Amino acid sequence: MKNKYRIIESVLAVLLIGFIVFLFLSHSGGSKKRVKEIAAPVLESADFSALSKKTAADAAKVFSFDTEKEEGILYYANDNIMDCSELLIIKLKDEADAPAFEEAIRARVKSQSNLFKNYAPDQYSLLQNAIIQTSGNMIFYCTSRDADSIFEAYKKAL
Repeated sequence: MKNKYRIIESVLAVLLIGFIVFLFLSHSGGSKKRVKEIAAPVLESADFSALSKKTAADAAKVFSFDTEKEEGILYYANDNIMDCSELLIIKLKDEADAPAFEEAIRARVKSQSNLFKNYAPDQYSLLQNAIIQTSGNMIFYCTSRDADSIFEAYKKAL
C-alpha cells in the first residue's frame, strides 16, 4: 500500500515538474512582432497629438542607449520642456541586454523627477506613476495621464 502511494507521489511530482518546465519554455515573454506592428494599436489608444515622434538616435541621446543592441524603437516625447510625457517601446536583439536598458530608463525617470519635484507637482506625479515594464526582449516605458490605457493596448498588441 505504501509503495502504491509513493509511486503516485512520484508520478505527480514528475508531472508537476514537467508542467512547470513547459510553462517556462512556452512563455519566456517578449514578442516576435516588429515594433511597428505593436505600435499601431498603442498609438490608437490615446491622444498623442501633443507628442512628437522622435528617432532612435533621439532616444539613444536622451536615455544613453546603445543602438547596436536594439532591433526597433518607437519614441514619442513632448517638445515642451515643462511636460514630461513620453512613450518608449524597444525591441532588443538579445533579451539579456534588457536590464541595462531598463536601468537607463529608470535613471531618466529619476533625473526628470528631480527636475520637476519642486516646481511642477503634476509632472512629478506623472513621473512617480510612470510605467516601466520589461518582458523578454521588449521594454515599455510611458509617462502620461493615459499611461494605464496605453499600457493595456501595448499588452494586447504583444
